[in-house]
Amino acid sequence: MAHFYLHLCNGQGFVEDDEGMDFPDLAAAHDGAIQGLRDISAGDLLKGEVNAAAYIEIEDERHSLVDTVHFPDAVRITTTNDRKPRSAHIRM
Repeated sequence: MAHFYLHLCNGQGFVEDDEGMDFPDLAAAHDGAIQGLRDISAGDLLKGEVNAAAYIEIEDERHSLVDTVHFPDAVRITTTNDRKPRSAHIRM
């Protein structure tokens, strides 16, 4: 297991992770950062505001920056609706 620090920047400031977490490797820490951004975004969405510029910096046990996970890496936003209305709902 390796120790990583996941620091959050969410538009309201930079929140430094002082404790860190153990992950099997950097790929697992990256996945953890993606899940963290999704969790934070879900909570923010319930409040009516999501900052799409949010990101998490991942540092290794020596506090060297090894990866950055940006909001678009964690959440896909679409603006299309491919769903067609059901004919039963169409009234003329």
